[in-house]
Amino acid sequence: MICTLTPINLYNPSEYATLQRQRHICGWDYSDESILAWREKQDADLKTFFWIILPGKSGDDPIRVGHISLDAYASPPDPGLAQADHSVLTIQTFFILPEYRTGGVGRRAMQLVEEMAVNDPRCQTVTLNALSKEYIENEEKRALLKSLGTEPEFAAVLWYERLGYVRWKTEPRWPYKLPQGEGMYEADFMRKQLR
Repeated sequence: MICTLTPINLYNPSEYATLQRQRHICGWDYSDESILAWREKQDADLKTFFWIILPGKSGDDPIRVGHISLDAYASPPDPGLAQADHSVLTIQTFFILPEYRTGGVGRRAMQLVEEMAVNDPRCQTVTLNALSKEYIENEEKRALLKSLGTEPEFAAVLWYERLGYVRWKTEPRWPYKLPQGEGMYEADFMRKQLR
């Protein structure tokens, strides 16, 4: 499938609203506070943020089917995940609307972002993190997700492995709340060496 990347302008009210809608579907980081913080990161040359665009049908406007970023910071901070000097860049914000998750859109978006990283002479490594594949493979962890009302269809980590990313660590990353207490989701941290 043919897709392109176009920079997101978070000063444009229409683009801001579209991103907020997509983030709401995604399920996290959709508050004004989060999006305004991303805009500040863009202004500081720490976040490059793109629409994933598919051509419209029969002359219709192009369709914003998702978004992806290539960042020189990590939230929460992790020097192995991103460096402000751009030597390590991370794919931190990646979402495709459910109805467009077939046909190679995600793979092409990743290729385009990786090409940008390769073209930045400062960048040595591209990283990312995703929900640990243990939440698919381990029954106890899978049950935890089910109790939280979410159960992924597949382990994104396995898809990233097919794209050449290698896990270098697993650790707690994102908080969750249950009636009986709080905890942290574990993430698999992955990287691809460019140089």
